[in-house]
Amino acid sequence: MSSNKTFIVILGLLIGLTPLAIDMYLPSMPTIASGLDASTEAVQQSLTVFLIGFSLPQLFFGPLSDALGRRFVIIAGVLLFILGSVLCALATDINGLLIARALQATGAAAMAVTVPALVRDRFKGADFARTMSVIMMVMAVAPLIAPMLGALVLYLASWRMIFWVLVLVAAIGLTLFYCHVDETLAPEKRTPLRPAVLIHNYGILLRDRHALGHMLSAGFMFAGMMAFVAASPFVYIELFGVAAEHYGLLFSLNVIALMALTMLANRFTHLGSKRLLQLTFVLITLVSTLLIVLSVLTEPALALIVLACVFFIGTFGIISAHTLSEVMNRFSTISGSTSALGGSLRFGVGSLGGAAVGLLHNGTSVPMTLVMAACGILAVVSFLAAGQPPAPDPVETDVQADTSIKAA
Repeated sequence: MSSNKTFIVILGLLIGLTPLAIDMYLPSMPTIASGLDASTEAVQQSLTVFLIGFSLPQLFFGPLSDALGRRFVIIAGVLLFILGSVLCALATDINGLLIARALQATGAAAMAVTVPALVRDRFKGADFARTMSVIMMVMAVAPLIAPMLGALVLYLASWRMIFWVLVLVAAIGLTLFYCHVDETLAPEKRTPLRPAVLIHNYGILLRDRHALGHMLSAGFMFAGMMAFVAASPFVYIELFGVAAEHYGLLFSLNVIALMALTMLANRFTHLGSKRLLQLTFVLITLVSTLLIVLSVLTEPALALIVLACVFFIGTFGIISAHTLSEVMNRFSTISGSTSALGGSLRFGVGSLGGAAVGLLHNGTSVPMTLVMAACGILAVVSFLAAGQPPAPDPVETDVQADTSIKAA
């Protein structure tokens, strides 16, 4: 068994592969379109395909790791990720790239859903919270450096080399994991797959207005963020003439804002999740209004677009954490299903943002700003529709034993 520090570094490296795969190739999207003789819309769909391929398998990989063990699922996931990355690097047309991205995303989903469960096996209580907070910081740092790293690789080599770098990082992570991290789930603690129970629990969550409203509000905010991720390379680089190597700097402003606003909100947790969400959605309403104004202007200023995007994306950490907290408090007896469904819905709905800007692409910034505004408004409406929970806890007679991964 590895030391705690080695354990944390290895798992942080593995879970960081997802934001690297999403963000590292963003500066190269115009170049990929040219290299594969594909349209802007088609290349943008590669992001949508990744999000779909990442969201749905989460519902399966969590229970699978309960049944077969953590190491099996993580190793299989990394191998799938490596295979998908190799095929991305070797793609000769846009269809090949889309298939490869789906494989890459499926592997990433296996890691994302199993790593927290593995940490929970080894650490309890406050130790678990501290360990996961360190590992999850990678999820904030990786998007910060990924576009800049991608731009550097693009400048020195080509867009294909970006995917070869992902292959290298994943291979290093797999080697370290195989050599230093033992299985954490003993055979006697494993739970056989029981699809009927999982479907029953997911049905309870989907029928609950409070739960569904909060999960959808986080999903729509993520959709707005994905609209920015998919469209910003073309808006910033092609429309406003920002150099590819400088795009990463503008992109990093959003991640800095996300980290700063999340840390600020953590100082006011005594207000409660409900109050923090109310204040945050007031800000989202104002930002969405600004995005609508920018959508109708003939020549919107780049500075205003950047400012609106920074505040929109900066709120995502608060919304994702506190909407999940609200739902988990109500459905504590099926927290595994709650976490898995929340993550799947977030990325599933999020894929719609990237798809929408691809379909609406017209050579201006309007598709990005308008889709982000629409997503912000839908997030506010979903939050308002959630209302008050009918009871602080679920009706336990309607809830079956939870067999899913609680940290999915």
